[in-house]
Amino acid sequence: MTGITPQAGLSESWIRCSTSYNLDPAERWETRLLSPPELRFISNRTRLLIQHALPEMERLHTMVMALGFTVMLADANGVVLSRQTSREDLTGCRRWGFQAGALWDEANAGTNSIGTCLQEKKPVMVLQSQHWRLCFRGLTGIAAPLYNASGKLAGVLNICSFAGNDILPFAGLLMETMTTTARKIEERLFREFFPNETIITLGLATASSTPLVALNADGHVQGATHASRERMHWPEGELEHLPALMNFLDSEDELSFRKAEVHVIRSALATTQGNVSAAARALGISRSTLHRKIKMLSLTP
Repeated sequence: MTGITPQAGLSESWIRCSTSYNLDPAERWETRLLSPPELRFISNRTRLLIQHALPEMERLHTMVMALGFTVMLADANGVVLSRQTSREDLTGCRRWGFQAGALWDEANAGTNSIGTCLQEKKPVMVLQSQHWRLCFRGLTGIAAPLYNASGKLAGVLNICSFAGNDILPFAGLLMETMTTTARKIEERLFREFFPNETIITLGLATASSTPLVALNADGHVQGATHASRERMHWPEGELEHLPALMNFLDSEDELSFRKAEVHVIRSALATTQGNVSAAARALGISRSTLHRKIKMLSLTP
């Protein structure tokens, strides 16, 4: 795999490494580790992200461990917060800096799945010689961005391997698994933040975000995920002075939000020929959530 060149989206990263960061690809690199007090501070600040990511990380690791992957969670600055790995990979993880407190931002580590995902704000795959630094060209990494309940970039879900396995035959499946897991974490965070609001879906999921909206009893928008904000052209952060979503949809699309959700779910079920599991994946929600919506909206899969 030594002849690999940067894939689409990674060329910009190589340019940043060369011109913006002035990184020498042959330079010796040592893992930058936060001090224990610094890591405790950041872990406390990101505790909700860690809490909701851990169950999904454990599930993800059971699926990818056979290919030699370690699962990592990093914050929005590229600091590793948590890790799931196999006992036999512990030595390699320490050698390569696959550990809590390690800094994998692009400006220091060069092109890598965590740092480049944060820069590009989209899922990335970095195969061996696609890394900027020569010392990382035995690594393979796949990462997907994670968004919080305010639609802001909160961190990265990452799988990385130093085993040198050829994962190209599984690349598409691995990327889909990563983005699906990232959306599950986002939904967990969103529902935790809006426990008493009505949560509706505005359409099919994008790569790493599901278009969910939280409504109060009057139909006013209380919160929206990253995908919903992009779709509706809403800003990050607090959503103020928006009309009730029902009125917005009535005036713009002649649909109530209930009809809009029915339409979206029916479209997903039709596309997947009634396969509820496949429709849930397309919508970026869990199978149990879709079953509840089908029952609530009196739909037939």
